[in-house]
Amino acid sequence: MKKLMTLLAVCLATACLCSCGKNFRAASLKNGFRSGMAITPGDLYDETSKKIIKNDCNILVYENNMKCGVLRPNKKFWNWSDIDLLVKFAQENKMAIKWHTLFWHQQNSPFLSSYWSREEAVAEMDEHITTIMTRYKGIISEYDVVNEMFNDDGTMRENIWYKTIGPDYIEHALIKAHEVDPDAKLYLNEYTNEEMGHPKADAMYNFVKDLKDRGVPINGVGMQLHLDTTIPCSEDAIRANLERYNELGLEISFSEVDIRIPTGEKKEENLPKQQEMYVMLYKLAKEMPNVKSVITWGISDKHSWVPATFAGKGDALLYDTKLQPKPVYTAVLNEISK
Repeated sequence: MKKLMTLLAVCLATACLCSCGKNFRAASLKNGFRSGMAITPGDLYDETSKKIIKNDCNILVYENNMKCGVLRPNKKFWNWSDIDLLVKFAQENKMAIKWHTLFWHQQNSPFLSSYWSREEAVAEMDEHITTIMTRYKGIISEYDVVNEMFNDDGTMRENIWYKTIGPDYIEHALIKAHEVDPDAKLYLNEYTNEEMGHPKADAMYNFVKDLKDRGVPINGVGMQLHLDTTIPCSEDAIRANLERYNELGLEISFSEVDIRIPTGEKKEENLPKQQEMYVMLYKLAKEMPNVKSVITWGISDKHSWVPATFAGKGDALLYDTKLQPKPVYTAVLNEISK
């Protein structure tokens, strides 16, 4: 009975928003960007989650199931079933799919080795790209080719591909990905790269500008935007960063958005700041022509990664633990419906 009442509450809230002529999915497209969420295969079997996704999303990404270690737990087995499930759902509901991620320093298959020669590593990289992008050519429209390639000070992260191939591993991956699927949009994705003037943000911009100047295929940059109400955030610095990418002709995805707040006694006083920050991001997405998607990292606070990662922090998404829209959801919807 409790489960039924929760489902009815979500349906009523969604119906109320739609009856007012406001629809998250339609409002985002009207403003030139796609709204999306990172989801799990289990969400596609849950009726409440599916209703939310259908109402709010034009683009979907898996939180973990496209990462190498989950997709290919050993050399011989590829777990396509979860991704094929997402493809089927997205096609039935006219949604785009973003692949996250081809290469990362975490969640890798155990057979990958930092002792490979350059030739062995390039061959493995090429096989990974070719196998995935051939299978989903014309189906998956954009890819995070490499995720989190910089340290906080702007130096390059020495991941397995950097160690075996060298600093040109990113360039090689982009060129190979474009060769396999010339129509797919190719992104580099990073956190703490949203504000111009931050060492990592400037390193990313300079790196991408160099790629662009040399004709290496790249379409855009993902700014994860895992933000915190207790850490200062400059709208002007974010806007300036977006503007310089726009001058390069590069797209931006707000790719993993959540805004965490303290969950203890300071929770209530941080709610207005959270709302202000969320509205600011969606306002920027409306105003900046090169922001092409805003993707929250999860559907609701029920399964968010935040509490397990940041002690004493949480409540970072637009839906609460009962999968009901929070006041911040309504504030964002009002902003993009103007």
